[in-house]
Amino acid sequence: MAVSGKPGSVKGGCSFGRAVNFSRKHHKGGLRVRNVATRLPETQVSPETQVSPEKGGGNERKLAAWTSIRQERWEGELAVQGEIPLWLNGTYLRNGPGLWHIGDYNFRHLFDGYATLVRLHFQDGRLIAGHRQIQSEAYKAAIKNKKLCYREFSEVPKADNFLSYVGELASLFSGASLTDNANTGVVRLGDGRVVCLTETIKGSIIIDPDTLETMGKFEYSDTLGGLIHSAHPIVTESEFWTLLPDLVKPGYIVVRMEPGSNERKVIGRVNCRGGPAPGWVHSFPVTEHYVVVPEMSLRYCAQNLLRAEPTPLYKFEWHPLSKAFMHVMCKASGKIVSSLYHLPYCYNFIYNNSVFFLM
Repeated sequence: MAVSGKPGSVKGGCSFGRAVNFSRKHHKGGLRVRNVATRLPETQVSPETQVSPEKGGGNERKLAAWTSIRQERWEGELAVQGEIPLWLNGTYLRNGPGLWHIGDYNFRHLFDGYATLVRLHFQDGRLIAGHRQIQSEAYKAAIKNKKLCYREFSEVPKADNFLSYVGELASLFSGASLTDNANTGVVRLGDGRVVCLTETIKGSIIIDPDTLETMGKFEYSDTLGGLIHSAHPIVTESEFWTLLPDLVKPGYIVVRMEPGSNERKVIGRVNCRGGPAPGWVHSFPVTEHYVVVPEMSLRYCAQNLLRAEPTPLYKFEWHPLSKAFMHVMCKASGKIVSSLYHLPYCYNFIYNNSVFFLM
């Protein structure tokens, strides 16, 4: 990933975040201090013992990815080995899961971890780092009640009795029980607002890129509704593209949003060519003139959504006989110009650097 001091400069991408960069004013006096570490007071300390999800307890340290952060917020200057180029000025933001346990309970999937924003600020050869938990309703409820309270990627809250289970199912259809844990990506919109995202629409949260403070929900002003969208939209200085899977009438709605607006406008629709439901769309490719809508064989499954326990494929189901398709939509007209269906049975998670040639 590249970091630049130019406003709006973004290069690279990954499954848990994007490079989002901001220019900042120079420090007075041209300070050139390096190899200095400072630490701010801790605001909230999570359990000191890092546990292994495989073992369910103890102090054995396994994969670094499963190591939860030790405090809710931290900021300080990092020691530098060697030298940071003096021309490297700007801020890099990254978002992803950072807390995988609540009390004595350990999550079973990396995607369930509560979102942690990481900030690296480069200025005159110095590096100021920090992290902060996104204050989603799911995170705050879990901290307050010391248990899971919302439906996460693979986890479902434990019902106290049958009536509470029925009530939880009812809230699922309204979206009230779905998580807003925005742990998948962070994007800078064309108007400068910075938004953290996940696959639930309610999990679109505005943050302050300087303090990492949670500012509030990003509320869409249109009437499109829906509960889920692609976790990784395509965002540039001039446009915002995303896909809305339709679980009722299997297909995908392609929408675009202009800078400064909260209104998504429908560009077109893709009806599924196979299977009982649309395929999972974690991300999708876009070129200069086309939107490519993937319809993979790993499809959403209503039965798995209703189950109270994780299934092998979580909220999805593998349908190899439904085949896989790539639908190509013209950005200008919203018309499907091609549907590629001679694809192997596969699932593509992340797309990058897309170029499409009409034959």
